[in-house]
Amino acid sequence: MIELDAVIKQKAQLDAQYAEKQEIKDRMQADANKLKRKMDQATKLIDSLADNKTAWTERSAGFTTQKLKLTGDTAKASAFVSYCGPFNAAFRDMLSDQYFANDLNVKKIPNTDDLKLTDFLVDDNTVAEWNMEGLPADDLSIQNGIMVTRSSRYPLMIDPQSQAISWIRTREPELEKMGFIFTLNNPNLRDALKLPLMDGQPVLIENVENEVDPMLDPLLEKQIIQKGRNKLLMLGDQEYDYDDKFRLYMTSRMSNPLWSPELAAKTTIIDFAVTIVGLEQQLLGRLISREQKALEDQLNGVKESVNLSKKTLSKLEADLLQRLANAEGSLLDDTELIDVLGNIKTKSAEVKQSLEEATITQEEIGIKREAFRPVAARGAVLYFCI
Repeated sequence: MIELDAVIKQKAQLDAQYAEKQEIKDRMQADANKLKRKMDQATKLIDSLADNKTAWTERSAGFTTQKLKLTGDTAKASAFVSYCGPFNAAFRDMLSDQYFANDLNVKKIPNTDDLKLTDFLVDDNTVAEWNMEGLPADDLSIQNGIMVTRSSRYPLMIDPQSQAISWIRTREPELEKMGFIFTLNNPNLRDALKLPLMDGQPVLIENVENEVDPMLDPLLEKQIIQKGRNKLLMLGDQEYDYDDKFRLYMTSRMSNPLWSPELAAKTTIIDFAVTIVGLEQQLLGRLISREQKALEDQLNGVKESVNLSKKTLSKLEADLLQRLANAEGSLLDDTELIDVLGNIKTKSAEVKQSLEEATITQEEIGIKREAFRPVAARGAVLYFCI
């Protein structure tokens, strides 16, 4: 009986030892599985971020220099938007590259020597959208688009060929839809402004001549009155509700208007008069639309595809950076984030592939379009000769 008790006790000890060893083995296996999962997640994370490493490294290297020169570049860009609108391309370049740059250098303010203001002030996606809306693709027109959209003062556009009107009407479809296109001769202009001012809608005033009705001075000078949560604007002897989204565009058909310095101070004067380069590009598009409409339609489709791809790519990159910036704790523990990064990488690869294909197609179409350029160039020269 004693021997049986000893055997039972010994067996219980062996069972306990076995259970302990099994528990240790299970823990080791669990740790191994956990380590393997982390290794897999680390691999996925590295693979997801590897494609952006080169671009981010290059940007990071340039940030220090960019931050150092940002004050001067911003001053140059602000001066360009504020003062260069009334002038042609050559004088704009002279002002920005010589006068503005020299003034900054004399004051020892760091700035970029060969700063391209269009790249500094607007991105390619926005320019592509403007081109799809009808704004010509030459540098002068892009500069005009920047001034219209970036200036703090309302734009007053010199527009003898109606380029600005065409672009603004396409850009702001509410103008024709709501009937917010007026002239200064309209006797009910003040009352007609009430609704767009209150709802933050766009207004286009056409055919401005040498003077603007003084009744509009409070609007041009943005003499906004704050009463509680409401913003009011006094026009004549009446107060109107004012919404910050309100946009005012003014155009003149005169090629050489005699506007006073006071009007120039209240508005941003922008010369939209066509240039020979811009006219040549527009004639080329119209010529191909007439002779080979399918080719021009294909080009417009490719441009729209390229624009959409670039916007998607920018959105994916912004989403990626936002998720990385807002991630809490170890990235390896955030399974959802790693899965999202993997999806973003896949979509980015697809978008880049479609962008490359669209670029190749655009180049092929461009070669075919160039065959018609001599006719467009001749038409532009003939127009300016006449």
